[in-house]
Amino acid sequence: MKVWGKLASLTPLILSLRNMLVRWQRTALTCLGIVLGVAVILAISVTNDSTLKSLRQVFDEASGKASLLVQSSSADGGGFDGSIVSRVTSQDGVIAAAPAAHVTTLLARDAPNWQIAFGLGGRASGNTLELVGVDPDIDPKIREYDIATGRWIKGDKYEAVITEKYADEKQLKIGDDLVILIPAGQERLRIVGLISKTGAGLLNDGIVAFAPLPVVQDLFGRGKNVDELDVVVKPDIANSPEELAALKARLATRLGNDHEVSYPASRGQLVTQMLSTYQKGLSFFSVVALFVGAFLIYNAFSMTVLERTREMGLLRALGMTRRQILELVLSEAFVLSLVGAALGVAFGVLLARVLIVMLGGVVATEINQVTVPLDGLAQSLAVGVAVTFGSALLPAMRASRTSPLEALRVQGKETGRVRPIVWQGGVALMVVAWAGIYKIPWPPAIAFTAGSQSILLLLFGATLTVPLVVDVTERLARPAAVTVFGNEGMLGSGNVRRSPGRTSLTVASLMVGLSMVIANSSLAAAFIHDITAWVETALGGDLYVRAPLPMREHFGAELEALPGVGGVTKIRYFAVKVAASAIPPDAEGEDTIIFAGIDPDTYREVGEFEFATGQGDPDANWARFRQGDALFISTVVADRYHLKQGDQLRLVTRRGERDFYVAAVAVDFTGQGFIVTGRWADMKRWFAVTGVDRFTIKLAPGYTTDQVTHAVEDKYKKSRSISVESTQEFKAKVLNLSRQSFALFDVIGLIGIVVAALGVINTLMMNVLERQREIGGLRSLGLTRWQTTKMVLAEAATLGAIGGVFGLGFGYVLSQIFVQALNELSGYDLKYIFAVNTFVTGAIIAFGVSQIAALYPAWKAAGVNIVEAIKHE
Repeated sequence: MKVWGKLASLTPLILSLRNMLVRWQRTALTCLGIVLGVAVILAISVTNDSTLKSLRQVFDEASGKASLLVQSSSADGGGFDGSIVSRVTSQDGVIAAAPAAHVTTLLARDAPNWQIAFGLGGRASGNTLELVGVDPDIDPKIREYDIATGRWIKGDKYEAVITEKYADEKQLKIGDDLVILIPAGQERLRIVGLISKTGAGLLNDGIVAFAPLPVVQDLFGRGKNVDELDVVVKPDIANSPEELAALKARLATRLGNDHEVSYPASRGQLVTQMLSTYQKGLSFFSVVALFVGAFLIYNAFSMTVLERTREMGLLRALGMTRRQILELVLSEAFVLSLVGAALGVAFGVLLARVLIVMLGGVVATEINQVTVPLDGLAQSLAVGVAVTFGSALLPAMRASRTSPLEALRVQGKETGRVRPIVWQGGVALMVVAWAGIYKIPWPPAIAFTAGSQSILLLLFGATLTVPLVVDVTERLARPAAVTVFGNEGMLGSGNVRRSPGRTSLTVASLMVGLSMVIANSSLAAAFIHDITAWVETALGGDLYVRAPLPMREHFGAELEALPGVGGVTKIRYFAVKVAASAIPPDAEGEDTIIFAGIDPDTYREVGEFEFATGQGDPDANWARFRQGDALFISTVVADRYHLKQGDQLRLVTRRGERDFYVAAVAVDFTGQGFIVTGRWADMKRWFAVTGVDRFTIKLAPGYTTDQVTHAVEDKYKKSRSISVESTQEFKAKVLNLSRQSFALFDVIGLIGIVVAALGVINTLMMNVLERQREIGGLRSLGLTRWQTTKMVLAEAATLGAIGGVFGLGFGYVLSQIFVQALNELSGYDLKYIFAVNTFVTGAIIAFGVSQIAALYPAWKAAGVNIVEAIKHE
């Protein structure tokens, strides 16, 4: 009796498993929707987490045992006097401090073919060789150096160790000379050891060499300056966050305002803040993919209830209660959610590997680990199970409310009416979403979350209003269906109106998937349009001259003397710190930006700044800029630090904190917009920075790009180790990077389209099942298999047309919302661009997806046995 009681309680689960096996095709279809939804959410979580952890791992492992980091407060790359080591090590609680000087160089033999490479975070890792000067005695006690072969460097000898990766790549071995570029020409360092790409060997993607600190300081004119001190503290302090914070504060007080004491994890902060907006966008798109999947799951369980109406009626007649019927459907949902979530996790990890490779190309660095965050795993599993249960609940409740007599009377059919409260609720949700997007001033901390939820509300509200216009749009689409498919087109098109609820969900899934693809493509078009205008206007010129090491200023005069050169201007980029008092609460921790030093007189001969809207007369802006202690700030910096024209921005300089007047706000995409531009004279005066990163050349009338390029390269390429690149080549690189950036969003959008296609298949299969007797009747009256196929294809085409119209319409609305959202999140000043080709492509996708998805249901319909179909109930 006890055994039977336990078996009886498992009856709903057993019946569900039997039903899933019998109808394995529909089970697989539904499961696939869950798999894709869970996979996308997990893949984005893994991609984001792996990217940030890879970036942090480099700095964490490079710091070794260090718990604190001492750097110059100005962050301009000049470093600070290394003599403060004794002041640091004499502090109670400090065991040791390892000084290091970082410089950028290149193998002399690589210089002739060197070209700059960059990603979202700036110059690409591995584009140049990072040479690190370290104390040979102290550093191995702090940082990890896994010597694979050879030995460690000694004293102040001209020798170096390099990574095995770099040695293999450049075909170098122990005993060879590492011939590198230095400001005075070239120098040789004897290779005495090879280290593995772990610990300190992770720096610069393994393209790194270590040499004695005095050697690096001497070769690169650094005097006694170093860039950082890695500080090791007593274990009991290192293991206590409170004591470590107290020691950090005491050390900062002892060293004064010229130095900054931080944790090693603070390295790479500028890169991570540049990626934050990008990663938020990926996370939002992943939620939308699951949102589309919910429609598929709902339709699938509606199909289950419809298909098994008589079976459930019989079970009710034999004594099964409403609760047991509810459990029967939800048991199937439970099993499907577990299987779908498990497979989704596996597929999500695979998908993450693809996305990580793509993102690695965008950020121009190797993402060398794939980590599955526990919170991301739990979230994707929980959301997958919750969405499955939520989508199955309504069909389960509908099944439980069906009376035995009604169910036994005839095969279940969907009601042809949708209650007014459904579309009224949809309108209400759209109004709430509109207010959330355009009217409510959300606090910055929750603005992204609130905006994302408002967009989802808008999409869901639009879904509920679809039944209002199904009849109208079907009538409009019918003539086209008749034109393409003949009289069968009229039959197929008319079938769409027979199940308005089911049609609405299918149209909604198409609409959401299509609108996301259109919105992403439109956002990319707006971004590429503005960044192209910036390259052509703000950067200006015809040729760019760069070198692996900063060039001397007087080289500009030599370039200007060449035939065909009509003008030359110089620019230097370096990092600066925003004073703590100038950082608003919502930008806490974002204290590093890029400073671009320019000569205002020569700059305007070659290029022009693209000022943001409402900045007044450009000549007046330049006049104020020339007076000194003034900046042109980007729209991103203006937004992030709440600044406008006429305000003051306080920066940390070599001579203490200094207020700079905001002469104008300009459009600038350098460093994802985290940039300010100042006078060359101010750069030298306040930051003591010298050297040129790029010379921009304007051609004289009558000369071509090729002619001047050859003139520059023939005279200076070997002696100066320069590279010359045309504006068009640079623009192509920028546009390619922009397209790569949006390619990840396209992948997520296309997954949404695939889920929508599964929904079309599901709906058409339900319709074929529901009309099996009708199809048999038509076949008995002479309808051929091909005509049956055309009828189903016409129905799919009508669904595609309705979904396409909605998708294009909401895609247009979402496009403008996305442009506004990116402007709000990043501080850009993008303008919406109506890209005709994007909407044409969207229309083709809607029609193509509907037709491809209809092939299997059409084949099943055409294969219906006439006699069995007529007997079917």
